[in-house]
Amino acid sequence: MDKTADKPSKLRVIAGIPAYNESKYVGTIVLSTRQYVDEVIVVDDGSTDNTVEIARLAGAEVVQHPRNRGYGAAIQTILEEARKRDPDILVILDADAQHNPKEIPNLLKPISEGYDLVIGSRKKQANRIPLYRRVGQRLISRSVNVLANDQLTDSECGFRAFSRKAIATLNLRENGMAISAETVAEAARRNLKIAEIPISVTYNKDSSTLNPVTHGLGVLTKIVVMISERKPLFFFGLAGAIFIIVGLIAGIFALRLYSNSGIVSVGWTLISIFFIIIGAISVFNGLTLRSISSIIRSALTRDTK
Repeated sequence: MDKTADKPSKLRVIAGIPAYNESKYVGTIVLSTRQYVDEVIVVDDGSTDNTVEIARLAGAEVVQHPRNRGYGAAIQTILEEARKRDPDILVILDADAQHNPKEIPNLLKPISEGYDLVIGSRKKQANRIPLYRRVGQRLISRSVNVLANDQLTDSECGFRAFSRKAIATLNLRENGMAISAETVAEAARRNLKIAEIPISVTYNKDSSTLNPVTHGLGVLTKIVVMISERKPLFFFGLAGAIFIIVGLIAGIFALRLYSNSGIVSVGWTLISIFFIIIGAISVFNGLTLRSISSIIRSALTRDTK
């Protein structure tokens, strides 16, 4: 049964699938995805198994990285290939059977209604997601929301749809898993409209080779760096406020000691002065970097008009 009728009429849709050693699942995912899109592109990120051969046999066009460069690099290649083909919509989903291609039409609909980036949300299936994953997803999503000025529930989900405008506009640099957060932050900075759609999710025992703790800490570290770059007043202002509070507390200790005993505590006084000065410098840096960031953002906005 041909299900391409489920796509919004007259829209050309392609799907991009990043894959690394996914020979077990990639064939099934490509075959299922082809029912809902016009073309499937698999970006093989230096696989050492039969991923490439199986993807081609299933009907996908395969673009190969000569070596493993990372999930983010594969997503960047998918966007580059999409820009060459100029589709109306690009859908990206994982090759490990975590996402259900039958839900592709659900992601396409908001794009046809004017949204630029549609992200699948696993929130409604939280009970099927291991607790440690839920905690990590929530922490990362809240950090990304600082970047995006939004209230997304699942910023890390790799099941996504992009409008033609998003494909042409997004300029991503992250080679690792933090590209999911970078995509949201960049979309918000470019004033693209973002939506979330509930999706299902399946976690297979062999669906990921990444250590979840290492992966989560790595992504969170990258997000903190992004916040410092893109929200400098928030980052340095918060850090400065913490330093100033610590300095004031140390100053209160010094004053109480002097009030009670008449002894001037050089140690507490120096600590107080040090933290207050560092805090003030941090806040000043945040204000300065925010001004520079605003100038750059204004220039980017003019370029996209």
